[in-house]
Amino acid sequence: MNRHAYPSDRGTRHPATSQLDGSARANPFIPPLVRDGGEACWDLPAAPETASVARRLVREALATWDLSGLADDVAVVVSEVVTNAVVHAKSAMTLSLYRQGRSVRGEVVDHSPVWPTPLPAGPNEEHGRGLAIVAAYSERWGVDPAPDGKIVWFVCVERRAP
Repeated sequence: MNRHAYPSDRGTRHPATSQLDGSARANPFIPPLVRDGGEACWDLPAAPETASVARRLVREALATWDLSGLADDVAVVVSEVVTNAVVHAKSAMTLSLYRQGRSVRGEVVDHSPVWPTPLPAGPNEEHGRGLAIVAAYSERWGVDPAPDGKIVWFVCVERRAP
């Protein structure tokens, strides 16, 4: 049962290391495969450049879905969650986006059982603001257990102009 009312068919993932024709490719940073029906999914490495690649993939997927108005918010949240997976989980991850009307649910699944914890950050601290940023830019977010780690998820909703 899907607790979040979004697709959860992880058996049909499309790794970012496969080309559209299904052949393997050495470079894991290829253009996204956005499936019809509002689902996009990429397997990403735990590498310093992964957050910037994830932001690009998110923007391309949202443009395909005519949700570019959500691109800034979703890109900021994805950047924080992916960076946490790289820095703290030190794990490859799967980034998934699910469109539901004018909102998007994002998930980052990593292979660490350690859940993210908000940290206090002083004005001169370099770290500690990530989860506060996730909370500020998303409608809601959370963490769920996964068989080999955890799922950090968030929902961003398109804001209507006043």
